[in-house]
Amino acid sequence: MDLSIVITTRDRKQDLLDCVDSVKKSSFGNLTWEMLVVDDLSSDGTEKTSFEELRVKSGKIIHNKYQEMMVISRNTGAREARGDYVLFIDDDNIIDPDMIRILVDFYRKHPDYSVIGPSMYCLDDKKKYLDYQKIDLFTGHTIGTVDLSKSEVYESDGIPNVFMIKKEVFDKCGFFDEILIQTWIEPDFAMKTRRDGYKCGMIPAARTYHKVRMEDNYKPRSMGGMFNQKAYCLIRNRMVFISRYGNFLNKAVFISIFSLFWPLAYSMFAVIYNRRDLVKMYWMGFFDGLVYFFTGKMRNSLRIS
Repeated sequence: MDLSIVITTRDRKQDLLDCVDSVKKSSFGNLTWEMLVVDDLSSDGTEKTSFEELRVKSGKIIHNKYQEMMVISRNTGAREARGDYVLFIDDDNIIDPDMIRILVDFYRKHPDYSVIGPSMYCLDDKKKYLDYQKIDLFTGHTIGTVDLSKSEVYESDGIPNVFMIKKEVFDKCGFFDEILIQTWIEPDFAMKTRRDGYKCGMIPAARTYHKVRMEDNYKPRSMGGMFNQKAYCLIRNRMVFISRYGNFLNKAVFISIFSLFWPLAYSMFAVIYNRRDLVKMYWMGFFDGLVYFFTGKMRNSLRIS
Protein backbone atom coordinates (compact mmCIF):
# COMPACT_ATOMS: atom_id res chain seq x y z
CA MET A 1 0.00 0.00 0.00
CA ASP A 2 1.47 3.35 -1.04
CA LEU A 3 -0.75 5.82 0.79
CA SER A 4 -3.11 5.98 3.75
CA ILE A 5 -5.38 9.03 4.02
CA VAL A 6 -6.52 9.81 7.57
CA ILE A 7 -9.44 12.20 8.02
CA THR A 8 -10.43 13.14 11.56
CA THR A 9 -13.92 14.51 12.09
CA ARG A 10 -16.46 15.48 14.72
CA ASP A 11 -19.97 16.83 14.19
CA ARG A 12 -19.29 18.11 10.66
CA LYS A 13 -20.87 15.49 8.44
CA GLN A 14 -21.30 17.68 5.37
CA ASP A 15 -17.73 18.93 5.67
CA LEU A 16 -16.58 15.32 5.89
CA LEU A 17 -18.52 14.34 2.78
CA ASP A 18 -17.16 17.34 0.87
CA CYS A 19 -13.62 16.48 1.94
CA VAL A 20 -13.99 12.81 0.96
CA ASP A 21 -15.39 13.84 -2.39
CA SER A 22 -12.36 16.04 -3.07
CA VAL A 23 -10.06 13.12 -2.24
CA LYS A 24 -11.90 10.87 -4.68
CA LYS A 25 -11.37 13.45 -7.42
CA SER A 26 -7.61 13.44 -6.86
CA SER A 27 -5.12 12.25 -9.46
CA PHE A 28 -3.49 9.21 -7.86
CA GLY A 29 -1.79 7.80 -10.94
CA ASN A 30 -0.52 4.33 -10.04
CA LEU A 31 -0.66 4.90 -6.27
CA THR A 32 -2.50 2.31 -4.21
CA TRP A 33 -4.37 3.97 -1.36
CA GLU A 34 -6.83 3.59 1.46
CA MET A 35 -8.93 5.99 3.50
CA LEU A 36 -9.28 5.91 7.28
CA VAL A 37 -11.95 8.17 8.77
CA VAL A 38 -11.80 8.63 12.54
CA ASP A 39 -15.06 9.99 13.97
CA ASP A 40 -14.59 11.43 17.44
CA LEU A 41 -17.99 10.71 19.01
CA SER A 42 -20.14 12.80 16.68
CA SER A 43 -23.83 13.40 17.35
CA ASP A 44 -24.89 14.98 14.04
CA GLY A 45 -25.39 11.77 12.06
CA THR A 46 -21.71 11.15 11.36
CA GLU A 47 -21.76 8.50 14.08
CA LYS A 48 -24.22 6.47 11.98
CA THR A 49 -22.27 6.80 8.74
CA SER A 50 -20.85 3.57 7.34
CA PHE A 51 -17.74 3.31 5.23
CA GLU A 52 -19.83 1.98 2.34
CA GLU A 53 -21.69 5.31 2.22
CA LEU A 54 -18.42 7.08 1.44
CA ARG A 55 -17.98 4.96 -1.71
CA VAL A 56 -14.27 4.45 -1.27
CA LYS A 57 -12.81 1.10 -2.28
CA SER A 58 -10.35 0.50 0.54
CA GLY A 59 -10.26 1.52 4.18
CA LYS A 60 -12.58 1.89 7.13
CA ILE A 61 -14.42 4.34 9.34
CA ILE A 62 -13.58 4.22 13.05
CA HIS A 63 -16.17 5.52 15.48
CA ASN A 64 -14.55 6.41 18.81
CA LYS A 65 -16.48 5.10 21.80
CA TYR A 66 -15.39 8.12 23.84
CA GLN A 67 -14.42 11.64 22.85
CA GLU A 68 -10.68 11.28 22.37
CA MET A 69 -9.77 14.67 20.82
CA MET A 70 -7.79 15.23 17.64
CA VAL A 71 -4.33 14.06 18.70
CA ILE A 72 -5.50 10.61 19.82
CA SER A 73 -7.76 10.34 16.77
CA ARG A 74 -4.80 11.11 14.51
CA ASN A 75 -2.69 8.51 16.29
CA THR A 76 -5.50 5.98 15.91
CA GLY A 77 -5.48 6.56 12.17
CA ALA A 78 -1.67 6.46 11.99
CA ARG A 79 -1.49 3.15 13.83
CA GLU A 80 -4.12 1.62 11.55
CA ALA A 81 -2.46 2.94 8.39
CA ARG A 82 -0.91 0.42 6.01
CA GLY A 83 0.57 2.92 3.55
CA ASP A 84 4.19 3.98 3.20
CA TYR A 85 2.94 7.57 3.43
CA VAL A 86 0.21 8.85 5.75
CA LEU A 87 -1.75 11.95 4.68
CA PHE A 88 -3.70 13.70 7.46
CA ILE A 89 -6.58 15.94 6.41
CA ASP A 90 -8.81 17.96 8.71
CA ASP A 91 -12.40 17.48 7.61
CA ASP A 92 -13.00 21.15 6.68
CA ASN A 93 -10.69 20.99 3.64
CA ILE A 94 -11.21 20.61 -0.09
CA ILE A 95 -7.91 19.42 -1.53
CA ASP A 96 -6.70 20.30 -5.02
CA PRO A 97 -6.85 17.32 -7.43
CA ASP A 98 -3.06 17.40 -7.93
CA MET A 99 -2.10 17.88 -4.28
CA ILE A 100 -1.55 14.24 -3.37
CA ARG A 101 0.51 13.47 -6.46
CA ILE A 102 2.72 16.52 -5.90
CA LEU A 103 3.36 15.68 -2.25
CA VAL A 104 4.22 12.04 -2.94
CA ASP A 105 6.51 12.99 -5.83
CA PHE A 106 8.34 15.46 -3.57
CA TYR A 107 8.69 12.90 -0.78
CA ARG A 108 10.21 10.35 -3.11
CA LYS A 109 12.87 12.85 -4.20
CA HIS A 110 13.54 14.26 -0.71
CA PRO A 111 13.67 11.47 1.91
CA ASP A 112 15.22 13.85 4.47
CA TYR A 113 11.81 15.42 5.20
CA SER A 114 9.64 14.07 7.99
CA VAL A 115 6.57 16.25 7.36
CA ILE A 116 5.43 17.98 4.20
CA GLY A 117 2.24 19.78 3.30
CA PRO A 118 0.55 22.05 0.77
CA SER A 119 0.21 25.81 0.71
CA MET A 120 -3.16 26.81 2.17
CA TYR A 121 -5.95 28.85 0.68
CA CYS A 122 -9.29 30.10 1.99
CA LEU A 123 -12.07 28.20 0.25
CA ASP A 124 -14.46 31.16 -0.07
CA ASP A 125 -12.23 33.63 -1.90
CA LYS A 126 -9.41 31.28 -3.03
CA LYS A 127 -6.81 33.60 -1.47
CA LYS A 128 -3.60 32.04 -0.18
CA TYR A 129 -3.06 32.51 3.55
CA LEU A 130 -0.12 30.26 4.40
CA ASP A 131 3.11 29.12 2.72
CA TYR A 132 4.96 28.39 5.94
CA GLN A 133 4.97 29.24 9.63
CA LYS A 134 7.73 30.18 12.05
CA ILE A 135 7.52 30.17 15.83
CA ASP A 136 9.36 32.85 17.78
CA LEU A 137 10.84 31.01 20.77
CA PHE A 138 11.24 34.29 22.68
CA THR A 139 7.58 35.32 22.47
CA GLY A 140 5.70 32.11 21.64
CA HIS A 141 4.16 33.86 18.64
CA THR A 142 3.41 31.82 15.52
CA ILE A 143 4.00 33.85 12.36
CA GLY A 144 2.26 32.64 9.21
CA THR A 145 3.81 33.82 5.95
CA VAL A 146 2.76 34.03 2.32
CA ASP A 147 5.92 33.89 0.21
CA LEU A 148 6.12 35.04 -3.41
CA SER A 149 9.61 33.72 -4.12
CA LYS A 150 8.32 30.58 -5.89
CA SER A 151 10.63 28.18 -4.10
CA GLU A 152 10.08 24.45 -4.49
CA VAL A 153 9.69 24.10 -0.71
CA TYR A 154 9.47 26.44 2.26
CA GLU A 155 10.91 25.28 5.58
CA SER A 156 8.23 25.46 8.28
CA ASP A 157 7.98 25.02 12.05
CA GLY A 158 5.18 22.51 11.77
CA ILE A 159 2.30 22.25 9.33
CA PRO A 160 -1.34 22.55 10.43
CA ASN A 161 -4.51 21.27 8.85
CA VAL A 162 -3.21 19.05 5.98
CA PHE A 163 0.15 17.26 6.00
CA MET A 164 1.90 14.04 5.00
CA ILE A 165 4.29 11.90 7.05
CA LYS A 166 6.27 8.84 6.07
CA LYS A 167 5.28 5.77 8.08
CA GLU A 168 8.97 5.13 8.81
CA VAL A 169 9.13 8.48 10.64
CA PHE A 170 6.54 7.24 13.13
CA ASP A 171 8.55 4.05 13.55
CA LYS A 172 11.70 6.04 14.28
CA CYS A 173 10.40 9.07 16.17
CA GLY A 174 7.12 7.92 17.70
CA PHE A 175 3.61 9.29 17.25
CA PHE A 176 1.99 12.62 18.16
CA ASP A 177 2.23 13.51 21.85
CA GLU A 178 -1.20 12.64 23.23
CA ILE A 179 -0.60 14.49 26.47
CA LEU A 180 -0.92 17.78 24.53
CA ILE A 181 -4.59 16.94 23.82
CA GLN A 182 -5.16 19.67 21.23
CA THR A 183 -3.23 22.53 19.51
CA TRP A 184 0.59 22.82 19.15
CA ILE A 185 0.61 19.15 18.16
CA GLU A 186 2.07 19.67 14.68
CA PRO A 187 4.91 22.02 15.70
CA ASP A 188 5.81 19.70 18.56
CA PHE A 189 6.04 16.72 16.19
CA ALA A 190 8.07 18.68 13.65
CA MET A 191 10.56 19.86 16.25
CA LYS A 192 10.84 16.37 17.72
CA THR A 193 11.65 14.85 14.33
CA ARG A 194 14.06 17.70 13.58
CA ARG A 195 16.19 16.43 16.45
CA ASP A 196 16.53 13.19 14.48
CA GLY A 197 17.82 15.04 11.44
CA TYR A 198 14.59 15.49 9.49
CA LYS A 199 13.17 18.64 7.88
CA CYS A 200 9.63 19.99 7.69
CA GLY A 201 8.44 21.85 4.61
CA MET A 202 5.44 23.18 2.72
CA ILE A 203 5.21 22.72 -1.05
CA PRO A 204 3.62 25.73 -2.82
CA ALA A 205 2.79 23.71 -5.95
CA ALA A 206 0.40 21.66 -3.80
CA ARG A 207 -2.79 23.30 -2.56
CA THR A 208 -5.59 22.78 -0.10
CA TYR A 209 -8.68 24.97 0.25
CA HIS A 210 -9.68 25.45 3.88
CA LYS A 211 -13.12 26.44 5.13
CA VAL A 212 -11.73 29.27 7.23
CA ARG A 213 -11.76 33.07 7.12
CA MET A 214 -8.79 35.18 8.12
CA GLU A 215 -11.04 37.83 9.62
CA ASP A 216 -11.98 35.27 12.29
CA ASN A 217 -8.54 35.56 13.92
CA TYR A 218 -8.89 36.53 17.59
CA LYS A 219 -12.57 35.76 17.50
CA PRO A 220 -14.09 32.98 19.64
CA ARG A 221 -13.59 30.18 17.07
CA SER A 222 -9.85 30.75 16.71
CA MET A 223 -9.46 31.35 20.46
CA GLY A 224 -10.91 28.00 21.47
CA GLY A 225 -14.53 29.06 21.67
CA MET A 226 -15.93 25.85 20.20
CA PHE A 227 -14.33 23.63 22.84
CA ASN A 228 -13.22 24.78 26.28
CA GLN A 229 -10.32 22.36 26.26
CA LYS A 230 -8.89 24.08 23.18
CA ALA A 231 -8.85 27.43 25.01
CA TYR A 232 -7.01 25.75 27.87
CA CYS A 233 -4.51 24.04 25.58
CA LEU A 234 -3.79 27.20 23.57
CA ILE A 235 -2.13 28.68 26.65
CA ARG A 236 -0.70 25.61 28.38
CA ASN A 237 0.82 24.01 25.31
CA ARG A 238 2.57 27.19 24.19
CA MET A 239 4.45 27.15 27.47
CA VAL A 240 5.18 23.44 27.09
CA PHE A 241 6.57 24.06 23.60
CA ILE A 242 8.92 26.85 24.68
CA SER A 243 10.08 24.74 27.62
CA ARG A 244 10.87 21.80 25.33
CA TYR A 245 12.53 23.56 22.42
CA GLY A 246 13.76 26.95 23.59
CA ASN A 247 17.32 27.60 24.72
CA PHE A 248 18.13 29.23 28.06
CA LEU A 249 17.74 32.79 26.72
CA ASN A 250 14.49 31.94 24.90
CA LYS A 251 13.04 30.53 28.11
CA ALA A 252 14.21 33.42 30.28
CA VAL A 253 12.69 36.09 28.03
CA PHE A 254 9.46 34.16 27.50
CA ILE A 255 8.75 33.34 31.13
CA SER A 256 9.65 36.80 32.43
CA ILE A 257 7.75 38.83 29.82
CA PHE A 258 5.56 36.98 27.34
CA SER A 259 4.12 34.09 29.32
CA LEU A 260 1.65 36.49 30.97
CA PHE A 261 0.91 38.34 27.76
CA TRP A 262 -0.98 35.43 26.16
CA PRO A 263 -3.62 34.73 28.83
CA LEU A 264 -4.11 38.48 29.32
CA ALA A 265 -4.57 39.14 25.60
CA TYR A 266 -6.86 36.18 25.04
CA SER A 267 -8.92 37.07 28.11
CA MET A 268 -9.38 40.61 26.79
CA PHE A 269 -10.71 39.35 23.46
CA ALA A 270 -12.94 36.83 25.22
CA VAL A 271 -14.55 39.62 27.22
CA ILE A 272 -14.95 41.78 24.10
CA TYR A 273 -16.81 38.94 22.35
CA ASN A 274 -18.83 38.09 25.46
CA ARG A 275 -17.16 34.72 26.04
CA ARG A 276 -16.19 35.20 29.66
CA ASP A 277 -16.45 31.45 30.14
CA LEU A 278 -13.18 31.10 28.24
CA VAL A 279 -11.24 33.33 30.64
CA LYS A 280 -11.07 30.62 33.30
CA MET A 281 -9.76 28.16 30.71
CA TYR A 282 -6.91 30.47 29.71
CA TRP A 283 -5.75 30.96 33.28
CA MET A 284 -6.02 27.29 34.15
CA GLY A 285 -3.81 26.63 31.14
CA PHE A 286 -1.38 29.31 32.27
CA PHE A 287 -0.90 27.90 35.77
CA ASP A 288 -0.58 24.32 34.51
CA GLY A 289 1.91 25.57 31.92
CA LEU A 290 3.95 27.17 34.68
CA VAL A 291 4.11 23.85 36.50
CA TYR A 292 5.47 22.14 33.39
CA PHE A 293 7.87 24.96 32.64
CA PHE A 294 9.56 24.74 36.04
CA THR A 295 9.15 21.06 36.93
CA GLY A 296 8.66 19.16 33.66
CA LYS A 297 5.50 17.60 35.10
CA MET A 298 2.35 17.82 32.98
CA ARG A 299 -0.81 18.81 34.79
CA ASN A 300 -4.29 18.62 33.31
CA SER A 301 -6.68 20.63 35.48
CA LEU A 302 -9.53 20.04 33.05
CA ARG A 303 -9.43 16.32 33.84
CA ILE A 304 -9.79 15.42 30.18
CA SER A 305 -7.72 13.03 28.09
